[in-house]
Amino acid sequence: MSQTLATRFDHLQDLCIARLRDCVDPRTGRFGRQIRDGAWAATQGTESLTSSAICLIGLSRAGIPADAVVPDAAGLCRQLAVRVRQEAYPGGFGLVLWAGSALRAGGPLALLAEAGFEPSTLRLALPTLTSMETAWLASGLLHADLPCLRPTTDAALAELTRRLNPAVMVFRHAAVEARLAHRLRARIANFADQVYPLQALAFAAIARGDAAWRDLADRLAMAMVQRQGPLGQWWWHHDAVTGAVAERYPVYSVHQHSMGPMALRALAVAGGRSHTAAATASRAWLQANELGLDMAEPGSGVIWRSVERDETRLARRARHACALLAKPTAEPDWPLFRLNREIRPYEWGWLLYASAIEGSPPPAGHIV
Repeated sequence: MSQTLATRFDHLQDLCIARLRDCVDPRTGRFGRQIRDGAWAATQGTESLTSSAICLIGLSRAGIPADAVVPDAAGLCRQLAVRVRQEAYPGGFGLVLWAGSALRAGGPLALLAEAGFEPSTLRLALPTLTSMETAWLASGLLHADLPCLRPTTDAALAELTRRLNPAVMVFRHAAVEARLAHRLRARIANFADQVYPLQALAFAAIARGDAAWRDLADRLAMAMVQRQGPLGQWWWHHDAVTGAVAERYPVYSVHQHSMGPMALRALAVAGGRSHTAAATASRAWLQANELGLDMAEPGSGVIWRSVERDETRLARRARHACALLAKPTAEPDWPLFRLNREIRPYEWGWLLYASAIEGSPPPAGHIV
């Protein structure tokens, strides 16, 4: 990260902490509040579960006592494991395991039991997860680092490689065993389906000391960087059959300031290529973007969620449907864009994490 960008992100850290306090829902203790359409509102779906785990990871890696933001961080981590069972959402459990390792919040097996799993039953869930969720689980298991969980860790990593098309180095969104909504668009994967597996494989290379995982992560990163846009954009959807970009927009700020750079940083720590220029361009997009505005408000700590196409809801849905059917529409000669005035808790959590791993060695409970 350039010195200018590093200074800028350091300035945002205190504001991140303040905004994360605002994100805590006093009724549940979870990070369950976000900004939507420029105003505070409740998160939706499983967002409070996954965002809470990511925020705990980010606070821990940044060296910020999580108890300064939430009253009982370890208790929250255990609560999240229970929520995995209550919401029947095994896809979020990897993040809970990772947060538990970061916080030393009880043992991994206790969290597994709270979530309603045994190692063998957790393996059975793997084919039903998206590639993003499979990567989360692999990362969580690698952070837990228990011998009795090693077969499940190996199975998660094997499941990831099963999703990869090595000819184009793009992961599918899901396997044939996934629920219908994911199977229908399995060929068209999003950026999260690419970047979290890259990070997980880099973690495997470090934790296992295995050069094969590092070499695979190296090839993945090269392909990912080659697909990067001229302003440093990480495009949204990718065709796992052809390797082509299926849909460019929206471009998400969290991909730019954290998710892309933190995966590339993990690869560098694993001994792979250092894609410094790609990470710098990624973060620079926050100011040098399609709208020519600063996505970050340094006075408030808000980093607006994305730049999206300025089109009707019907046009957006039609374009999205065509992309997911592997029949992308032609790019307009003069596309119009608008700002999405939203930010979710996990975006602040990953910003803390991604900034911290650039400048300090990993503390106990973290691989990078």
